[in-house]
Amino acid sequence: MATDEGQKEEDSDPLPDLFSSTEQDAPVEGVVLADCLTAEQKDHCINLLDQFSELFSTVPGTTSWCEHTIDTGDSLPVKSKIYRQPDHVRDCIKQEVQKMLELGVVEHSESPWASPVVLVPKPHSKDGKKEMRFCVDYRGLNLVTKTDAHPIPRADELIDTLASAKYLSTFDLTAGYWQIKLSEDAKPKTAFSTIGGHYQFTVMPFGLKNAPAAFQRLVNTDLQGLEAFSAAYLDDIAVFSSSWDDHLVHLWKVLEALQKAGLTIKASKCQIGQGKVVYLGHLVGGEQMAPLQGKIQTIIDWVPPTTQTQVRAFLGLTGYYRRFIKNYGSIAAPLNDLTSKKMPKKVLWTANCQKAFEELKQAMCSAPVLKSPCYSKKLYVQTDASELGVGAVLSQLNSEGVGGWTGL
Repeated sequence: MATDEGQKEEDSDPLPDLFSSTEQDAPVEGVVLADCLTAEQKDHCINLLDQFSELFSTVPGTTSWCEHTIDTGDSLPVKSKIYRQPDHVRDCIKQEVQKMLELGVVEHSESPWASPVVLVPKPHSKDGKKEMRFCVDYRGLNLVTKTDAHPIPRADELIDTLASAKYLSTFDLTAGYWQIKLSEDAKPKTAFSTIGGHYQFTVMPFGLKNAPAAFQRLVNTDLQGLEAFSAAYLDDIAVFSSSWDDHLVHLWKVLEALQKAGLTIKASKCQIGQGKVVYLGHLVGGEQMAPLQGKIQTIIDWVPPTTQTQVRAFLGLTGYYRRFIKNYGSIAAPLNDLTSKKMPKKVLWTANCQKAFEELKQAMCSAPVLKSPCYSKKLYVQTDASELGVGAVLSQLNSEGVGGWTGL
């Protein structure tokens, strides 16, 4: 009981002065302030961020709020052989392991468990150079791990929430998963082998079956009570507000919560006080949402798939933006048919498939910018159905009734 009262007293502490000037003339290095902010507003941001300067670090923090466990029941240890790798890949793996040893996120191991290492190309490489991400193939371990059913938020609901905001700020946690320690029992199960030796993680690595659920639980717990102005999809955190004064207060509360949890933020991924931000593959803000141009270009450049895996990948990306494509289900039906278990893995690409493929590409090229609904005005639902699918469009008359209808 005493702990609860102490927590309430701590939570009720008055906010510091967020509107005073500061001697600092620049924000934390790497943090981007919106160009549209006034000089006074930028000064407010610099003052605020200066109070949380220790939060921003290239080194992952360590939360004391939880440890990650791996429940494998009575399963025997899973041991996989090392994948054969070319010399340049082995050198890269050796360098990455050394970095992780120095950071303390891995240690030498004598575990009977062993998973192989793979290098995966990063989607965004610097200066056009091909960069690789160190990954452990935990498929064997994951098969014997009991599932954590903690939910991951729906991306579309978070995007809807952010779209109506006037001021937005986004944060990325520094190597988010690594900020959760592993329990002593879990460490040996994360062991991996390389030509250079046998190692195990001390923190929660990427690739574990329940890592997303565990991380989302931590973030949800940390931001509990702040849901009215914050959103989190794993380590992608956003703060949204309708006024500048509110936004400063909201930022302070979220940063304070992250600091109390012992987490750190990657400054180079922070956007502060923006009118629009990139979030979960969308450009959102100012009562609007739209797919990113880069994602649209990826779809446009997609070559006709030849396997079920390639078809699923194309449908996965276009399906993520299906809200922007009228009659998506009907258009994509011939491609969905190719993914049936009854169909061969090497697909038979017909004229109908090519037509659907091109229609989805064209639809993404002309994808509308959707607006947030105004609930004080009438909403209209248009429905349609055929043998191939059922669809509906939610829309609203434009402001002052001119210019037609706007999709929501």
